[in-house]
Amino acid sequence: MSTENEDLEIKAMGAISSALSPLEPEQQSRVLRWAADRYSVRDIKTGVASTSHFEDTSPPSSVGVPIRSYTSIDEIFETGVAKTNAHKALLAAYWFQVVQGNPTFQSFTLNVALKNMGQGIPNITDALGSAEAQKPALIMQTAKTGKSRQARKTYKLTTAGVKAVEAMLAGSDVD
Repeated sequence: MSTENEDLEIKAMGAISSALSPLEPEQQSRVLRWAADRYSVRDIKTGVASTSHFEDTSPPSSVGVPIRSYTSIDEIFETGVAKTNAHKALLAAYWFQVVQGNPTFQSFTLNVALKNMGQGIPNITDALGSAEAQKPALIMQTAKTGKSRQARKTYKLTTAGVKAVEAMLAGSDVD
């Protein structure tokens, strides 16, 4: 690499540092995820190119209702808005997808997190299935690994799902 290109890289890094410094960590993460998607950056660990730049898989982080920032999944559950197993699953899904910025989540991950908080659900697949069966669907299954009923399933919240959780957190009743 030539010195001129190295200088351009250093200038770009300085500009990024200057732009990110005044932001909160959550805001910095969103900006960096956007930039990685926008410029199809490969994951350093896996070498896999980001494709969300071609297909928007992330729901909006806000639907016009001011939602406070949560620093742990426990804080979301301390709101007391989860009245059903489907609500518990939706809140946990919101934590992993919207707050943590993951494009998808596995039912197993939700189940482990819920059990660790003492909020376990007897059958996570049924809880997610009831949210998926609603019109409009609040969750959609995106992948299944394995052929058995116990196969690992991957899901994502739909835009309607994000709105439903944010409405719950804002104090509105959601079925």
